[in-house]
Amino acid sequence: MATIYRALACTVLVLYAYVVTTGMHAGDDGAALGLHLRTGLFASVTACLVNSIPFAYFLGTRFWVKAFARASNAGDVWNERHDGWMQGGAYPLMYLVAFFPAGAAIAGGLEDSGRIAAGWHFTLVLASIVTQLATVVTTPRAMQRNSALMDRLADEHSVPKPDTPEMQAYVEREAVDSLPPLFQLSRVLMWVGVNLVVIWLYLRFGTEGWRASPLLPFALGCTVLVAIGAGLNARFDPHHPAPPARSWVRALLTGMVGVALSLWMRGLGL
Repeated sequence: MATIYRALACTVLVLYAYVVTTGMHAGDDGAALGLHLRTGLFASVTACLVNSIPFAYFLGTRFWVKAFARASNAGDVWNERHDGWMQGGAYPLMYLVAFFPAGAAIAGGLEDSGRIAAGWHFTLVLASIVTQLATVVTTPRAMQRNSALMDRLADEHSVPKPDTPEMQAYVEREAVDSLPPLFQLSRVLMWVGVNLVVIWLYLRFGTEGWRASPLLPFALGCTVLVAIGAGLNARFDPHHPAPPARSWVRALLTGMVGVALSLWMRGLGL
């Protein structure tokens, strides 16, 4: 995985170089500016997708380490070692390298229309390049250390064999400790709902042809998803589950607040 990420990150750097080249000629004519905007958007989306790989990798391996350690009774020390990479420099860079490209794309559209001061787009592009160069070095190393930790855990401990009393006891224990599926779904719904508004922000302030996109459809979609998610979250909370009536009252109140805010922002012309 470290090799794959390094190769993809280098590909992003090549895309950045090409986009910078198109940006140097963006003032020549409308066609050159259009090419720069298209290639910049493509590079930004590609960079965000590529730099989401480490998040998925470390999240998945963390679940594996926790499950393997529980099944083999290896103790909490392995979870602590796995989480140790968060104390290094690779962890904050993982956030920045994903956010800077999106910020650069939005700032480019805002700067082109004169809505922000000149220089912001250049600053965010430079930050995207610098952080991407840094992650080419730091993130693969963190992945390799994490992989070595998993190999050592598997070598020193073993999980119960299938169709044994030990495995059956482990399965039953996992069923008790696992998060309810509908509780996990509630988080997904709320996350998707919030991202609908993020998409509108990009269309409104980061594009040319979609600046007239109304907020209301996105806000109402966000309201529905967040309201349902809030109700499910309260109802199926594994530690403090609320009664059905209280859960759906929370969902209804969340929905009413969301609709009120949506209509208020529509009145402002958004």
